[in-house]
Amino acid sequence: MRDIHHNIKTVQTLDPAMTTAARAGAPLDRQGFEAVEHIVLFGASGDTLSSTLKTDVKLEASEDGTSWSPVTDSRLTSGVPVSTAGVFATVDAAAKAQMAYRIGYVGNARYSRVSLVLTGTHASGTPVAALALLTKANVKPVT
Repeated sequence: MRDIHHNIKTVQTLDPAMTTAARAGAPLDRQGFEAVEHIVLFGASGDTLSSTLKTDVKLEASEDGTSWSPVTDSRLTSGVPVSTAGVFATVDAAAKAQMAYRIGYVGNARYSRVSLVLTGTHASGTPVAALALLTKANVKPVT
């Protein structure tokens, strides 16, 4: 099938919620798929973001869905630099909120997830949600 609808699977990995503390997304099992794109959506922050009041977004991978390690550049398709801690986006200003951040994973680990690491006291919080697009399915059409 040539259409995109029958060639991808979408999974909500981080429930939409006002975020005031660190959060880890649900483990994404990519069995049956060769690639995944994680998308993290930020709304307008209720706090004044800065270098001391920020949210780091990182990607982690796991062979078993329980022991997690940061994903390095060699297993990503984003084209953006990633820290050794797996951070691929830092939301530390109002201009960086109300955006979508995405990163592609093509490593060998079966599971991956997005985690949010907050620095400072986020009193009001920021609405954040995440989803994943699974692609290159071994069996098509994807339902």
